[in-house]
Amino acid sequence: MPVEVVLPKVDMDMESGIIAAWHVKEGDAVGAGDILFEMETNKAVMEVEAPAAGRIRGLAAITGEPVAVGTAVAWIDTEGEPAAPSAVMASNTQMPAQPSPVAPAPVAPAPRESIAAAGEESQLRATPLARRTAREHGIVLGDVAGSGPRGRIVADDVEKHAKRHHAQAANEPAQDSLAPFSPVRRIVAQRLAESARTIPHFYLSAQIEMTALREALHRVGPAVEAATGVRPTLTVLIVKLVADVLAKHPLVNASVEGDAARLHSHVNIGVAMDRDGELVVPVLRDASARSLAQLGAEFARLRDAVRSRTITPSEMRGGTFTISNLGMYGVDAFTAIINPPECAILAIGRTQDTPVGRDGQVVLRPMATFTLSSDHRIVDGVVAARFVSDLRRAIEAPATHFTMGEP
Repeated sequence: MPVEVVLPKVDMDMESGIIAAWHVKEGDAVGAGDILFEMETNKAVMEVEAPAAGRIRGLAAITGEPVAVGTAVAWIDTEGEPAAPSAVMASNTQMPAQPSPVAPAPVAPAPRESIAAAGEESQLRATPLARRTAREHGIVLGDVAGSGPRGRIVADDVEKHAKRHHAQAANEPAQDSLAPFSPVRRIVAQRLAESARTIPHFYLSAQIEMTALREALHRVGPAVEAATGVRPTLTVLIVKLVADVLAKHPLVNASVEGDAARLHSHVNIGVAMDRDGELVVPVLRDASARSLAQLGAEFARLRDAVRSRTITPSEMRGGTFTISNLGMYGVDAFTAIINPPECAILAIGRTQDTPVGRDGQVVLRPMATFTLSSDHRIVDGVVAARFVSDLRRAIEAPATHFTMGEP
């Protein structure tokens, strides 16, 4: 019998995905496990394999359009049977909540020119990251010379081609351009707009002295680096301290679930990161139970995975609290939007020498502004204030949270 190829669900909250590129065309012979197409979700790009061996039939040639999870996008004819009808590609406004049990209706074939172009593009030897980079820059892969094995196009080839293209464009008269949202930015925009609209945010800010934390980093950094090969950053130390404090403030580590608050047994901290203008939030799991060395190594691994676009949906799932640090960009202070269903997010500004009063004297101290955004449905003002107060004590006296000579 023909075997149905459906758009898979790889994340609990995934409702749709985008076929970025097909690696096969109508009538191709494939083996079980061969790569059929690349799929973009709101969190990652991944390759989808053939579930069986046979010939591709009823392939839906449309790419770049949202497709509902469970939709049939092709069939694999295992016994030479008649082709099954192509699947209907649903739009964002037509996404079914659940895959329909009714057999997909046939659709009119796409124009030969577009199918041919899609086929030619998909047959080019290129890495998934190269294809993604080309789409982001608006580059046609066929115009790029590959430097990889057997002429395979890699992301660096696309980047170099894009720089040459932009340099040429800079010498031409300037024109407005339209940059469509990427799938990740589109989903992030939807989630944060909904958060800002539906969650009653309130904010508490505190200026916290960073002297002791800087000294702690200087003292424990070499030991951690010797144990793991990775030198921890100030952000990693803050993650450790925040995790320890959250373990004592379950309401700040909670999430909204219907008309209730779910109090989590683990502290899973998401750290907001930038990836070519996109917001990505990998999660450090069981952060309160991990040593500084373990957190540093895991943070470095996730950061590298974000940069190389190998981060997986599961590595960005299950957060109970989020930290957003923009201090390295010279930002003094800011407020962050809560990442639902979490109920709080911590925004950290830069550390700068600030006049403060100490023992009747005005002195300069390295100070940073920490701003907690809380969901007032779960976190009352006093609860948030106690959390911020305990966090201040932890940052200004970090020796009680990790041994200075050991990671």
